[in-house]
Order: sequence, then C-alpha cells, then structure tokens
Amino acid sequence: MNANPWSLPKDRALRRLLVSLDERAGQACDIAPDDGHDPWIVTLRHTELERLRAHVFLHGQRPGTYGLFFEYPHPVPGILETEENLPLPAALASLAMHFDA
Repeated sequence: MNANPWSLPKDRALRRLLVSLDERAGQACDIAPDDGHDPWIVTLRHTELERLRAHVFLHGQRPGTYGLFFEYPHPVPGILETEENLPLPAALASLAMHFDA
C-alpha cells in the first residue's frame, strides 16, 4: 500500500480495515490519489489497473460494519456491485477477491 494507514485522516474503523488489508492485499492495491477528504470513506485502486477500484464507506452502515462499492474496467457500462453492513472479515475477503490478492 502506498500510505501508512494510521497516518491517514480517516475514521479509526477505516484505518483498522486498511491495516488488515495491507497484510492481505497490500501489494495489489493503493489508496487512490483522488481519495478526497471524507473521513468515512476511502477509495482504493489496483496497483496496475487504475480503473479497478473499490470504495469502502461507513455512511449508513451499522456500527462495526463496512460498505463496499466496486468499480470494474468493463466494456459494458453500468456493471457495479455494492455490499453493505459487512463485518471486518467479510469486507477484507471481498476486497482481497476484488483485487485478486
């Protein structure tokens, strides 16, 4: 991963996810340069396929869970997937599969 998760101005729950993800898929994804300043969302991108991205968010999620919004570099526009209210292990598994780590 291209940044120290603990130094990011993100919610503690997101930093925890990023630290755990770094151990599983840190070589396959980076925090997107256009991530923005919202402390309750982080955008990740594949290290080689810039359009393969995932947005991890806390907005509207039950406490202790995560939402995921996936973007794919697909020739058919509008192929999107969202998962919500995932506990940390499930969110990590989905992200690792998305980034194929």
